[in-house]
Formats: sequence, C-alpha cells, structure tokens
Amino acid sequence: MEHEDQEQAEEPKKVERTPLIERLHRALGPLAGGILLDLADLSTFGPYGLGGFVIGALVGWWTCSIYDLSRSTRFYLALLAGAYCLFPLTEFLPLATLLSALIRFRGSSRR
Repeated sequence: MEHEDQEQAEEPKKVERTPLIERLHRALGPLAGGILLDLADLSTFGPYGLGGFVIGALVGWWTCSIYDLSRSTRFYLALLAGAYCLFPLTEFLPLATLLSALIRFRGSSRR
C-alpha cells in the first residue's frame, strides 16, 4: 500500500492546456464587432464619408453591449470607434478585426 502511495506522489502533475482548436474557435468566434467596425470604416470612406463618426460610434456602442461593459466604458469605446472610422487610410486595413482576434487569442489560453 505504501508503494502505491509513493508512486502516486512521484507522478508529476499535469497542467491542463486549452487545445489549439478550441483557442482558435474562441478567438475567431466573437469577431463580429471588429468585422462590423471595419465594414463601417470601409463604407464611410474615412474622413470624407458622411456620418462615419456616427456609424462607427453606433457599431462601437452595440459591440460593447455584447460584452456587458458599463455605460461609461461603452461611451468611451464608442467614441474611439467613431474616431477610428474617421482616421484616414484605415479603410483597407482591418485593424479592429485583427486587434480583437489578437486579444481573444492571447486571453483564451488562460482560464
């Protein structure tokens, strides 16, 4: 009996890691907000488009509501999303999608 207890004590504990396929699913699944923001940015033609700030802010507000953020956080992130749609030369760079994918991918390894 002591021999079995000794063998169990000598076994190294295994650290559970999230499988890569699950991490990819978690990273790519909730990208709808980033994709919509990039589509809004593309459709408003940067600083020359009509309503780019308003459309970007609305998409940002909606995306933040999915993640149950507070109203003040939603407000500031909506302002940032509106400003993102006004930045020149961001129309053809999917920065919002890439950033949200990176954040989700890095955070999905921790539980």
